[in-house]
Amino acid sequence: MGSGRFGSVAGAVLAGGCCVLAMPAMAQDAASGVPAELANIYREAKPSERQSIEHIAKRLYPDHRDEIDDIIDAIEDEEKAAVDEARYLKGWEGEGSFGASLDTGNTEEWGVSAGVELTRKDNLWEHRFKGDINIREVDSQRTEERFGASYRARRDFADSPIFAFGTLSYERNRFQGISRRFTEVVGVGYQIIDSDDVDWEASAGPALRQTRFTSGESENRLGAFANTDFKWDITDTLAFSESIAFVLDEANSTLTTSTAVTSDLYGNLSARLSFDTIYESDPAPGTVSWDTSTRLSVVLGL
Repeated sequence: MGSGRFGSVAGAVLAGGCCVLAMPAMAQDAASGVPAELANIYREAKPSERQSIEHIAKRLYPDHRDEIDDIIDAIEDEEKAAVDEARYLKGWEGEGSFGASLDTGNTEEWGVSAGVELTRKDNLWEHRFKGDINIREVDSQRTEERFGASYRARRDFADSPIFAFGTLSYERNRFQGISRRFTEVVGVGYQIIDSDDVDWEASAGPALRQTRFTSGESENRLGAFANTDFKWDITDTLAFSESIAFVLDEANSTLTTSTAVTSDLYGNLSARLSFDTIYESDPAPGTVSWDTSTRLSVVLGL
């Protein structure tokens, strides 16, 4: 159960394309029962590979799960401390996604969607940037044109599940009558679950919105914001996520949801099936309240 057994960990990881280095036979740490090379393997692994290494190690050493967690936590704390000292443009990781469709025949229809999500974490701060674009045309007529971008800064407090945050977002959805909309939010949140497989948080706060409609009219509103993000790693290769955000003001309320299932394909490549909705309680004249979008995308870990 020593070097030979953990050698199978490295072999499984290499066979699955999850480890980029050749591994020598590993000596077992007599004090903990966990192979001493686990820390080196985890450090050298790419972000998308680390979860597989952790799961494999815990399956092979079920009696040492807490020790494996301690090793991983220590490495991640070291890396966060290094991010603290690094320049702001360093330490980012995330993913990019792309989807496309083309239909010809009695009708000609095409559509593209693309998105990016980048995150930078240190011991106290998390910075997250998201951007997406969705365009569709049917018989040379544009039927969808939606752009969005957001930035969120989150400030944690030592070991407390409570955090503070601030968000700035931009959106354009011409077919819901929105030429442009900026939203600024500050508030507090609570980390409901933070485990190896499940991450669930909720947050709320006051919001300011500045909207210019395609009709040329503009409005500035003070409202309330609430949001919840849920992520569940169902297996080593399959993940589920759900995000719900709500902005309420006296004139119009907006609800956005995003549900996705992501499955690993090979290396940093994954496939994602997602369903997004946008609801405006008081849409612009000539538009409807609900917009929905179902997409199949290829995702690249960055």
